[in-house]
Amino acid sequence: MKNCLSITGELRMARETSTSELFERFNVVAKEIKDEHNAHLWLIEVFGKRHSYVAGCKEDSFLPPEVIYINKRFAVVSSDWDRIPLEKKEEVFSLVRDFCN
Repeated sequence: MKNCLSITGELRMARETSTSELFERFNVVAKEIKDEHNAHLWLIEVFGKRHSYVAGCKEDSFLPPEVIYINKRFAVVSSDWDRIPLEKKEEVFSLVRDFCN
């Protein structure tokens, strides 16, 4: 029988794996959007008032960004929302929402 520390470690590893999968998938979608629509997206992790970049078009900076909060932990940021077709926006939001549920 596994002890509590072993189970906790396995749960943490599974969570980290799925988080890294989210980041990889977000990077792919963000690059597609950048290439097709010349729009830049970042995925940020929210820690109270602090926002930390975790995926997206990191090499590009943009101001002023518009933040769309997906939940308490993640938000998507862009200054180019008007360039992104509605179906692509929904794809991005669904990707993050699906991970969070």
